[in-house]
Amino acid sequence: MLTGHSAGGHLALWAASRHVLPADAPWRVDGPPPLRGVVALAPIADFEIAQKLAVCGGAARQLLGGSAHFADRRPYADPALLLPTGIATTLVQGRTDLVVPEAVAESYADAAARAGEVVGLTLLEDVGHFPLIDPVADACAVVVEEIAQLAW
Repeated sequence: MLTGHSAGGHLALWAASRHVLPADAPWRVDGPPPLRGVVALAPIADFEIAQKLAVCGGAARQLLGGSAHFADRRPYADPALLLPTGIATTLVQGRTDLVVPEAVAESYADAAARAGEVVGLTLLEDVGHFPLIDPVADACAVVVEEIAQLAW
């Protein structure tokens, strides 16, 4: 089981997709990792939409080395391009998240559907970016339940 929040959510999705990286990627592995699933919390899951929305001040563009490298490196890092993974995946997203807007998670779920994969998308009303990882927030209880559902 992998889980992560925000940029860590991106990393969890990416780690679960290493077997579908381009053939020349040094991080590619031969088969899917032995995972029960991935629960990504407000992940930067689609670099194209994240770039358009300037998520986290252009974090996706910065991760890939700036605008000059964005298009060339995106196939190696963008979870929305690394589908289908064949691994059970759920995204948990707050509807009022101003850091990583719900449009990013929705775009990933749409990309997964186009690739023939069903990805769970749990959208939480009146929840922003950080309650997902705040142990005293109600949203965190939802996260725990989503993890438990995939873990068993």
